[in-house]
Amino acid sequence: MEIKIAQVGTGFMGKTHSIAYRVLSTFVPAGVKVKLQVLADVTEELARDGARKFGYENWVVGWEKIFDHDIDAVDIVTPNDVHPAIAIEAARRGKHVICEKPLAINVAKTREMVEAVEKAGVVNMVCFNYRQIPAVVMAKKLIDEGAIGKLYHFRAQYLQDWCVDPESPFVWRFQASRAGSGSLGDIGSHAIDYARYLVGEFDEVVALTETFVKERPLPGARDVHPVDVDDAVNMLIRFKNGAIGCLEASRFCYGRKNYLTFEVNGSQGSLYFDWEHCNDLFFYSARDREDRQGYRDIKIGPMHPHAEALWPIPGINMAYVETAILQAKEFVTAIVEGRQAVPSFRDGLQVASIMEAVLQSAATGSWTKVPLVV
Repeated sequence: MEIKIAQVGTGFMGKTHSIAYRVLSTFVPAGVKVKLQVLADVTEELARDGARKFGYENWVVGWEKIFDHDIDAVDIVTPNDVHPAIAIEAARRGKHVICEKPLAINVAKTREMVEAVEKAGVVNMVCFNYRQIPAVVMAKKLIDEGAIGKLYHFRAQYLQDWCVDPESPFVWRFQASRAGSGSLGDIGSHAIDYARYLVGEFDEVVALTETFVKERPLPGARDVHPVDVDDAVNMLIRFKNGAIGCLEASRFCYGRKNYLTFEVNGSQGSLYFDWEHCNDLFFYSARDREDRQGYRDIKIGPMHPHAEALWPIPGINMAYVETAILQAKEFVTAIVEGRQAVPSFRDGLQVASIMEAVLQSAATGSWTKVPLVV
């Protein structure tokens, strides 16, 4: 079976996804071949050079032209405001769709995408790639097995520092009409996905957002452009199962390059994970004898979920691109098996609903209910 991929976008994520597809033959079922069929971008230079570097057989200018080629699936790695049009048209044509997060700039647009893929019956997947990390899947397994008992607390941070400098140029990520939100959607959505995956659905939130730099210089010009998205967000969470949580996302933390962590505390123990040490899951069990209690370091290896596809022994550290490989493996395997991929567009819709409630709470200064749309 051959699955022919069309990708729209040639930036960092386009490169990462393409690398994943190129090595996927060793991860998917025997007899399945993934072919990089066509790559699209907004200029001839971007599309042509991207196709040459990433290994696509064809390239086109303008995403609409990907459908002139024989394709089975569309991979969307564009700015957020472009996602809906591509995904909806791909679904209408019966193509499977994988799309970067957040799916769209608001709930309404995200819902249109969900309705399109579900009406067409195509496999769909939202790119919360950090959910694929074997240590995180192991944390979910331990929680589901009751290893830490009833869940009480969830806390997470996703911190970066790439835009602390006020002279960093204006890009689409600083514009609400293109990005939807700032740190909330860009990185906070990953931590929100962790909260849903590990703990459960949100009931209500109260949040604070801040934009530290109100305007930024336009690239190559003396003019400036206003910034109308959040640079940082803090929130408190009430989960429907009674657990409580706190979550912080900021792109203004010098020294934090890609700092993603979570901790879950329960009646019988705790779990802690840090992406910068992603080969380790820290587990505390209150069931241990008192004279030997303490966090144990579980070294992730082939005996853990997902990891058997990566490493022959524990302790061989994971790289970012391997999260993309596991993500692509889930997407392609779902196509082969005729099932829905996880996380799906509906998961992306619920995250969008949470983010909308967060922004509403930040604007009103009050607790805000999170509608359940899944």
